[in-house]
Amino acid sequence: MSQIEFQLINDYFRHDSLAFARDGIELGIGDDAAVISVPEKKSLCMSMDVLVEGIHFPANADPFLIGQRCLAVNISDLAAMAAEPLCFTLGIALPRADRDWLEKFRDGLALVARRYNCPLVGGDTVAGSGTIAIQVQGLTRRGRSVTRAGARPGDVIYVTGTLGNGALALAAQEIEVQFDSAFAPRIELLSETDLAYLNTRFYSPEPRVEFALNACHLLHSAIDVSDGLAGDLAHILEASECGAIIEADLLPYAPALRRAASPAECLAAALYGGDDYELCVTVAEESAPELETIAAGLSLQLTRIGEINSSHKLLLRQDTGKLEPVRHRSYSHFQA
Repeated sequence: MSQIEFQLINDYFRHDSLAFARDGIELGIGDDAAVISVPEKKSLCMSMDVLVEGIHFPANADPFLIGQRCLAVNISDLAAMAAEPLCFTLGIALPRADRDWLEKFRDGLALVARRYNCPLVGGDTVAGSGTIAIQVQGLTRRGRSVTRAGARPGDVIYVTGTLGNGALALAAQEIEVQFDSAFAPRIELLSETDLAYLNTRFYSPEPRVEFALNACHLLHSAIDVSDGLAGDLAHILEASECGAIIEADLLPYAPALRRAASPAECLAAALYGGDDYELCVTVAEESAPELETIAAGLSLQLTRIGEINSSHKLLLRQDTGKLEPVRHRSYSHFQA
């Protein structure tokens, strides 16, 4: 590693706001590797996302907001496993060492890191096109991690928050939304308040960690909705060898989406749009009241949207009562 890279790390990432101490971190940033202490009866849960300029965030985006988004979307994966955030590592490729950009980016990272008590413990910086890779580590109770594979026929399906915000936020920023259903929202109908809401949802998604940790004893399966409800729920069904029916008229949308898009476009944005970073979970029917009570105690919107069955098919029930197959499709970086 060159002296310049060492200096960048020391100046921006080996900073008390970001590389702070917490229980479980024996040795953090600054050595060849971090040293993590995993408590007895806990398992280490790890996930990594790579975010690319021009695909996951606009090239001219505020680096403070990019920093928030990059870490938050990774912590959302920990929430889906009902894991308590522990720490993260960062790999970043930049075309130049822009010190103002780096300071703002670090401060955005630090805001999320502090909120979830998840310090930076290491990583790497290189010259290259704008690419940010973050690996997060979290702790789960040994043998009690929530996975995609636990859904059972008879389970009810819930989602947190609202769906379709990611697709509308991308459209509002004039970024192409990659799904082949018609989606041409009327951005001119959105108020300044709507646009501010969408900007917050896109750059500062709220990983549902507290909800997952409080509800983990009830959850049979979970996934974070990052690639669209249809594709992500299909992952649960494939892993659990089950089917499901989604009730179209129960899907929750934010007022901004209802204002700018037709009912068909709202449905398409929820099913295929992605970038919502909400949780989709399944629980036994008898656990549903307790799950709803937990969400209410956190002032978190939670919506029952369907039911798991043994059909091995994902179906959508329209308001006419007609059942239609849902395409098992997620966002693809390699789609033509």
